[in-house]
Amino acid sequence: MWRRTLCNEIRLVSNVFANGLEISGKAVNAQTIAAFPDVCFTPPENPATPPGVPIPYPSFGMASDTEQGTSTVKIGGKTVNIKNKSDLSKTSGTEAGCAAKKGVITSKNTGKEYFNSWSNNVKFDGEPVIRNTDLATNNHASPIGNTPPWVHIASLSVGGQNCLALLASIDIHVHPYDEADNHCKKGKQQSDHVIQNAFFEPERGGGPIGAFPRYTEGDAPCICLNDGKKKTTQHGKKSRKQIKRAAAQRRAEGAGKSGACSQTYEEARDAELQHTAESLPKLAASPDAQECLKAICDTYFKWATRKRSQDRLNEVKCDVPKV
Repeated sequence: MWRRTLCNEIRLVSNVFANGLEISGKAVNAQTIAAFPDVCFTPPENPATPPGVPIPYPSFGMASDTEQGTSTVKIGGKTVNIKNKSDLSKTSGTEAGCAAKKGVITSKNTGKEYFNSWSNNVKFDGEPVIRNTDLATNNHASPIGNTPPWVHIASLSVGGQNCLALLASIDIHVHPYDEADNHCKKGKQQSDHVIQNAFFEPERGGGPIGAFPRYTEGDAPCICLNDGKKKTTQHGKKSRKQIKRAAAQRRAEGAGKSGACSQTYEEARDAELQHTAESLPKLAASPDAQECLKAICDTYFKWATRKRSQDRLNEVKCDVPKV
């Protein structure tokens, strides 16, 4: 049942469905559960655990907290969730993760919920509607970091431990490059791509090479490395190793300093993970943490290359940087 009001607004009664699933909106009594555990830093904060203890929490959102929904089509007289516009204003379940740093990825707790899937063919106000079982990611300050690879990255585990929590416990905070300000200490640390950006973008910000069509500098996995004027900092050590390796590869291929030169993703990843571990003693001492960092990279780059199998991803060619 529906009726059109004098102000050209369509009002639907409650219990409205799309593709057999109830449509989500402010009038709908429904709870959504995040697609992955939300890892937040939790007190105590002390010298042994400076930012707090990273603990994965279940995170929940209520459809009644819908904001920025439809304006012309409403259910029960209230706004409805649609793609690219709606969110839930708050979430719950992460309240205990209240150390200063809060969320491992978002630096928030009880943050907003954003939607990542929707109906393919039912639209309100020209946009696909959200249904109550559609995928959502919770506890965000903004939509950044909600791209599909980060949804999966946040759910990775090794040896029964959530990877983001395990890495955070040894002061390694994995994040998209665009969220560096939320994770790295200004003036003391640099957000460093776990696998060097130059392998995939010949010119910084100039777009990816053809084999990595979804890659962007801004959403690729990064960690914070200590930086400064000395070459002996964590970032300085890794950079020197990268330059030395690229020069050796180019000599072996007779490519000179700027000629075409390539390597497989597997070769690039393994070398970069080794360089990273050699710069971070805590990482070098934890095989599980190293395996986690590898899994995070593979998850992102499967998405970036549209390769489903690890074998196919391993064979994809990327650049050797100019030196």
